[in-house]
Amino acid sequence: MSWRKENVIERLRTIFNDYGWDIGTEFYDTLEDEDKPSRSTLRRILGTKPWREIIKEVRDDTESTKEIGKDHLVRTVTQLQKKLSKQQNVNQLIIDTVMASLSKISFRPSRIPPSEKKPGNLSFHALRSDDQVGEVVDSDFTQGIGNYNIKVFQERLDRWTEKMCLFREQDKKSLGLNKLSLYFLGDHVEGETIYHGQAFFIDLHVMDQLMFAAEANINSILTLAGVFPEIEIFCVQGNHGRAGKKGDHHPRTNFDNILYWFMQMALKDQKNVKVYISKSPTMLVRNGEYNFALNHNDDVRGWMGIPFYGLARKEAKMNGLYGMTIHYNLGGHFHEPANIGDKIIVNGTMVGGSDLSINRMHISSEPCQKIFYFHPKNGINRESNLKLDTRPILTTDDDGIFTAHD
Repeated sequence: MSWRKENVIERLRTIFNDYGWDIGTEFYDTLEDEDKPSRSTLRRILGTKPWREIIKEVRDDTESTKEIGKDHLVRTVTQLQKKLSKQQNVNQLIIDTVMASLSKISFRPSRIPPSEKKPGNLSFHALRSDDQVGEVVDSDFTQGIGNYNIKVFQERLDRWTEKMCLFREQDKKSLGLNKLSLYFLGDHVEGETIYHGQAFFIDLHVMDQLMFAAEANINSILTLAGVFPEIEIFCVQGNHGRAGKKGDHHPRTNFDNILYWFMQMALKDQKNVKVYISKSPTMLVRNGEYNFALNHNDDVRGWMGIPFYGLARKEAKMNGLYGMTIHYNLGGHFHEPANIGDKIIVNGTMVGGSDLSINRMHISSEPCQKIFYFHPKNGINRESNLKLDTRPILTTDDDGIFTAHD
């Protein structure tokens, strides 16, 4: 190949984007890449200069001549798909390759609203989990009861965001609600290798699930940041974000975590929003005089709905395990909202009925997410399910048949 300076800069930019801007000469020399300019070519084209100056020249050229936006980021992420099967540390691969591009995407910060000074001020708390972005529920295959895809997810997330804002505007004069605590409890992406045959029930591969979920959730939080003076977001991973089968990767290699890192970086300039990402499956949080334990709940075995006994047995062990009183346990996973003894709060799902729940478990829940108000001394009150869609009403066709047919 006849190398010119612009070709060399472009090729080096791609290599550094793929493998990181801090790679050394030894790593560069071992790369098996037919289109990689040799070190002698670099000296001939760029001059005899230290390696770090070559990297700086390429980086400066990248930042001055090419604006990296959302479309470029999506293309970059898509290119990573080919490498995932060969990488043991998927988290680090994506972070090294994508984060620099993500930092250049412009999310306009929201104006921070003023606080409402009220005696006995309450805070607003909301559970977010089991979005399963990328899952497809075929209405025909689920007897008209279930229906889900990325379009439906976006509609339900928009409805959730709108209702959250409505509650604050409705109650701020009497209750304050100056602080919003969001608990992201996992399974925000569907994955693609969680169960056999899953590929037939998704409309996006996992990288696109990640990017779609990131953009949707970041925009939702920015909307809320224009309504709530203070927002804290606490994040734990679920099981559907797992990269591959159990044991293939480190337990923390999870697309939920990567989604949270995207959110944390994108929201860094929104001064009234803080994002906390747990490094373990359980996160302990102090609110007022109460201790909260956050966990996805995939460690509790269950079948045919909520495993009340398993959740209660887990809750009974928490105080001894952590050497403190755990007043509230928040989780998701089972797609059925529940309140067990006012100590265990289980979230619903954005999906509603799915192939698993309808065709094998013969149950279907309405899409909903848990919310409650909270007083620092008196604890949780006004806990309820924020419904995001209605259950379909089955009707017959002209032949008296309720379900789809040929």
